[in-house]
Amino acid sequence: MAVYTSTQPLVSNRGTQLSFNRTVFVFLVYLFLTEGGTSTPLTNHYVNDANYYDISSNEDSSVPLEKFYLITGQRWHTDTVLPIPLLPSTEGMSTRSHRSNEFDIDSRYQLLVHRIPQSITGLDDAGMDLQATQLSTRTRQEVLTAAYISWLNWQLSVFAAFCIIGSVILFTILVLLWLRKQMSREKNTEDGDRRGLVEEGAVGQPEKAIKPAKGSIEWIHQSTAKPSIQSVRSVTQATGLPEVMSVTTPERRPEPIRIKTKRLLERRGSSASLTIEVAPPLESPPHIVTPTRECTAEEFLLSAGNVLSRAQLKKVINDPTSLYKEFWEVPLNLPEKLDICGSGVKNRYCSVLPNPQSRVILPGSSDDPLSSYINANYIRGYDGKDARYIATQGPLAHTVGDFWKMVWAEKVPVVVMITKLHEAAKTKCEAYFPLDKDTRIQAGPFAVIVNSIDVREGYTIRDLELLYEGERRHVQHYWYDSWPDHAVPQAADTLVSLAAKVNSLSGPVVVHCSAGIGRTGCFIALTIGMTQLLRDGNVDVLGILCQMRYDRGGMVQTPEQYEFVHRALCLYEQTLDDGKSSSSGD
Repeated sequence: MAVYTSTQPLVSNRGTQLSFNRTVFVFLVYLFLTEGGTSTPLTNHYVNDANYYDISSNEDSSVPLEKFYLITGQRWHTDTVLPIPLLPSTEGMSTRSHRSNEFDIDSRYQLLVHRIPQSITGLDDAGMDLQATQLSTRTRQEVLTAAYISWLNWQLSVFAAFCIIGSVILFTILVLLWLRKQMSREKNTEDGDRRGLVEEGAVGQPEKAIKPAKGSIEWIHQSTAKPSIQSVRSVTQATGLPEVMSVTTPERRPEPIRIKTKRLLERRGSSASLTIEVAPPLESPPHIVTPTRECTAEEFLLSAGNVLSRAQLKKVINDPTSLYKEFWEVPLNLPEKLDICGSGVKNRYCSVLPNPQSRVILPGSSDDPLSSYINANYIRGYDGKDARYIATQGPLAHTVGDFWKMVWAEKVPVVVMITKLHEAAKTKCEAYFPLDKDTRIQAGPFAVIVNSIDVREGYTIRDLELLYEGERRHVQHYWYDSWPDHAVPQAADTLVSLAAKVNSLSGPVVVHCSAGIGRTGCFIALTIGMTQLLRDGNVDVLGILCQMRYDRGGMVQTPEQYEFVHRALCLYEQTLDDGKSSSSGD
């Protein structure tokens, strides 16, 4: 470094040199800031700063340059915020392009910071270009790295979503395949059971030969040299089933046929149906009619049935599971509502309503539908006889008059009560009749008197006298109070005896419990089944249940009650073999 001995010329020359350098520096800053396609003068603010430093340079020549070099990045970013018209157009640009634009501004700032001291200190342009290139390359790499990381995160999210959706679809397909397999297996099991029943009925031999029915025609054969049929017998059946014919061809040729005639048994005024059989009488398979699952509840109740012979009835009670399954397939057919205003106060249970098509309508004013309402239904009997039974609920305190009004209007000779007045601290039925002999109660215009009481094993018979407007009628009241709460009787002999007595009486029979569907349904099903066994030699309990539920929904409430009906009928069937059957009336 040169040393000057004269102070004044040194200051003058040095001031001139600094002024020139400042002018060159301002020009270079202007050129750099206008590079990149915009001619907006961004250096106005820094030219003013340079002028400020130029004015104050006479006092201290080294301070302005140091202050200018100490421009911080924060001030650079703050002072170089471009107005919206000066920024490059971002319309249609992606996020990556916008970030590149931000990085370009930052790189220009850094390049300016590097070029300013390099230009002042006299570095060559090659070094500055190399530094600018390296800075641009590093910036581009950072932008690409950030874009790749963003793309990778997006790809991972999409892949995870596809994996989840695929797993759900695969799981659904597997569940559907499993359900289809289970349904197929259940169907094959049912078909196998049914096929086994048919094969057993077709192949099984009876332990002893059954005597031909009275009134049948027996064909007797003797073997000869000519080929013929070994044996043909005609047996009268009263089931109404189609004729079943079986033929066996013997090895030896039978004798000519001799015909021995017997009287024909007339079935309810019609001609006897003949069934020709070849071999000794075999046990026929059950005649099952099961509607398809697509049918409505009404169609099911009108068409379903399962006719059981006496031997099959004995066998089916040993398999309660099949009875339970058969029971649960029958629709309840309970109506949801009734279009009679105010009828709810006359119902003991809001969920047990009378079916409209068979509802009992009391005589009364047509202007007041409520006065003619009672929770009761007509139930068909054997062979579909109309109004053989009337199923109703246990009378309430304010419906006792309606109950006796129905008994009087329908000319009912028998009332069967299958409940206690109180069970489990709950009122099941109101005392609508006198409990003691020679006592009376008044139910509206009706007076009820007890003339006699006959206590039997398991039930009580009362001879009631009903008075209305000077007219007297006698009503037999059967009270079966041996039915346990929420269960079925252990023995059915008492109920079978009661049902046999009721079957011997004529006229519509009123049967009630508490709700009028559970125990009431059991008793009515038992009486119909007993008549069927006596007259036809077989019984269709499923058909009886469907017929009752069509007339009054919910009859026979539990599968245990359904099984009890089968056991009671089996007990009655044994009395037929012993010659203890009672005559049955319509």
